[in-house]
Amino acid sequence: MKYFISATFLFFQVVALAQVELADFNYNLKKEYNADTVQSYNYGNEIKFDKIVIDGFDSRVPFFAIQPNNPTNKFVILLHGLGSSKDGWIYPISDLSKKYISLKDSLLRMGYSVIIPDAKFHGERSYEAGFMPPAELLTPSNLDIIDDMWITTVKDLRLIMDYVEFSYKNVSSFQLIGYSMGGMLAIMLNSADDRFDSVVACVAPLDIPKVCMTVLGWNDSEAAESLGLISPENYAHIQLSPIYLLMGESDFYYTKDEAHTFYKKISIDKKKIKFYDSGHYLPSEFIADAINWITKYN
Repeated sequence: MKYFISATFLFFQVVALAQVELADFNYNLKKEYNADTVQSYNYGNEIKFDKIVIDGFDSRVPFFAIQPNNPTNKFVILLHGLGSSKDGWIYPISDLSKKYISLKDSLLRMGYSVIIPDAKFHGERSYEAGFMPPAELLTPSNLDIIDDMWITTVKDLRLIMDYVEFSYKNVSSFQLIGYSMGGMLAIMLNSADDRFDSVVACVAPLDIPKVCMTVLGWNDSEAAESLGLISPENYAHIQLSPIYLLMGESDFYYTKDEAHTFYKKISIDKKKIKFYDSGHYLPSEFIADAINWITKYN
C-alpha cells in the first residue's frame, strides 16, 4: 500500500507545471479526530453500517462506513455528484441513484468496505452554505465558495482516509470511484495523495471555465478563468495512481475530443478511457467496468 507523496516530489511537480497549487490541498495531521459514531446497526449477519462524524478541515464531516461481515480490509471511497449526497448511495431516489446502490452493493458482496462522505455544502453539510442548493452557488459572485466546495472536500477526504487508517486494523488498500463532481474530486485527490491503488473517474467535467461559460451561462469570462484550481484539465499531468476514465460520447459537459486530449496528458502508463453511447448518465454497464478496474489493482 502506498503512503503520502513526499513534499519534495510535490514541490518539483508544482514548479514544473506551474498550473495548480497542490499546497492548497495540504492540511495539518490530526492527533485526535473527535469522532462520534452517531448511527450503527447490522443488516442481518452480513453488513455492518456505521454513520460517523469527525472533525474535518474546517467543520464536522459525516460519512457512512459500511463493512461486510468478513471484510478484506480493502476500502473503496465513493463520491457523489453535484446536488446529490451520501444518501444517494443508500436510497433509490433516482435512476442514477439506483446505479450507485448497485455499484455499492456489488462491492460489499465482493468483500470491500465502502466509505461514503458528503461533499462540502451537500447533504447534511448543506447548513455550511445556508442550506442553498449547491447548483445555485455556482455563480460569478461566489468564486470563493465554489473553490471552497472542491478544495476543502479534497482535504476532508484525506482526513477521512487518515481516520480510517487510524481506526480500522490492517487497512490494505484504498480505491476511489467518483461520478460527475465526484469524478472531478477523484482526479484532484489523485494528484495530491498517493494512497490509492486505483481510481475511477466517471463523466467528470474537465474544463471548468468552459463549463461555466457554455453550460452555466456565465457572461464573466474573467471570473470563469479564475476557477482553474478546480478544473481537472490542470491535473492530468500529475495523476499518481492508475486511473480509468468512463465517459459519455454526447455528454454536455465536455466533447469527446476534449476527453481524449485530457487522457493523452495523463503521464502515467496505467491509464484507460472508455466511451459509452450515452450522455452524462452512463448505462449500467459502467458498474462492471469500474469494479473490474479496481479489482485489477489490489
